[in-house]
Amino acid sequence: MPLNLLISNNPKTIETVKNKEPCDVALSLESALIKAKHKKYDVIINDGFDDSGIFDNAISVKDYLKNITIDDKKIKVFRQEIISVWSVKGGVGRTTTVKRLTEMFDKNIRILVIDLNFQDGGSDLSFLLDLPVIPHIGVYLKGKTKESFFKNLIEYSSNISILQAPPKLSFIKDITPEDVENIIRFARTAFDVIIFDLPNKVDEIINTVLENSTRKIIVSSGLVSEARRIKELDEDFLIVINSPNRQWKLYYKDFNCITIKELEKILER
Repeated sequence: MPLNLLISNNPKTIETVKNKEPCDVALSLESALIKAKHKKYDVIINDGFDDSGIFDNAISVKDYLKNITIDDKKIKVFRQEIISVWSVKGGVGRTTTVKRLTEMFDKNIRILVIDLNFQDGGSDLSFLLDLPVIPHIGVYLKGKTKESFFKNLIEYSSNISILQAPPKLSFIKDITPEDVENIIRFARTAFDVIIFDLPNKVDEIINTVLENSTRKIIVSSGLVSEARRIKELDEDFLIVINSPNRQWKLYYKDFNCITIKELEKILER
């Protein structure tokens, strides 16, 4: 069970939130700061206090009560879920899987897709979703402020925003792991689910994303060559098999796997 902290001095609000889930209560922002020093809270639920820049994991009472569950299945959504979608080879349907993931969440869930699949000519996601060339992550990197971050997001739908890859590699040649950390920090202040579309390579940028991810997915075509590469990885991944060939079961029996048709199971885990 998550450990939450509610900042509120309204008895009705306190009662309503506690009826949903048990939580600690702070009657003031000062009290919340003291409590947060002694306990690690999963979510800070704010009832109208100005906590800007203080807590990275804060949400409003309204959003907390609204987004407790998804649709009729009552699948619980954990706050600031970070899902990385990766692969050990290209052409396995990774970006299509990212798109399908975004479509599976309830419309009340605020989703941000961050595309780190950098390549000259634009990324697969940009073409798949028919995104405009500008804005993109390269424009954000010129300023690296919170204001610049939100200004350079594309509102794809009412609940889905995208920080897209630039059309040229030169726009992101100086990107650092610290830049990625800051992007995640900014995103956490406004989105419930953050999904990374990662390229099929390993570097310090990819490692930073994986270290910050709450769920790590590898999309695979089910080939034995991919299984061998995955076996060398230290991380705990969920393997999504995107292949009609059932022979993959011979090579992937030691992994935690689902098929692409079972993708919705990710929400239940």
